[in-house]
Amino acid sequence: MFEVRNAILILLIILSISILSGCSSTEAHVNSNSDNEYDELLVQAKELHKQGKTEEAFEVISDVVIKSEDMDFFTELLDVINKDAVPMLELTDIEVSRDGDYIRATGSVKNNGDRSYSYIKVKAIYMDANDNVIDTDWTYAIDSLGIEPNETKKFEMLTKYPEGIKKYKFQLFE
Repeated sequence: MFEVRNAILILLIILSISILSGCSSTEAHVNSNSDNEYDELLVQAKELHKQGKTEEAFEVISDVVIKSEDMDFFTELLDVINKDAVPMLELTDIEVSRDGDYIRATGSVKNNGDRSYSYIKVKAIYMDANDNVIDTDWTYAIDSLGIEPNETKKFEMLTKYPEGIKKYKFQLFE
């Protein structure tokens, strides 16, 4: 998650420099990829975004110079990635196991920031071997009592076990 944010910041800096230096027109963009390669990457990114795989979509096009006519799509990706993000909170010690007819997910949230947070949710995304989402669930990892700077709090989530789960990932959001 932090790697994606660093890439976003770098791309925004590069974009700002190119705009300030007068390189904002489509003709002035220099891409290491051919137009065909660029178009293929853009189609791939749009398809991933359509499937809800926005971070993967961003990674597909993060190494190319975005043409001005595609800047709205790029901005949309950034907005979705950053929406409800809680960058100073870190998920740690995630453990997932089968418990009868349920999946038991436990873990911790660590506050690496300098302010308190309350009502923070953790979302579980369960996928098959092809990264197709089978089920999602969420719970409050941090309740009304909040989490202070440098504090760690544990959470637990039980989800009815759907057949076919091979992978999972977890996200924090407000």
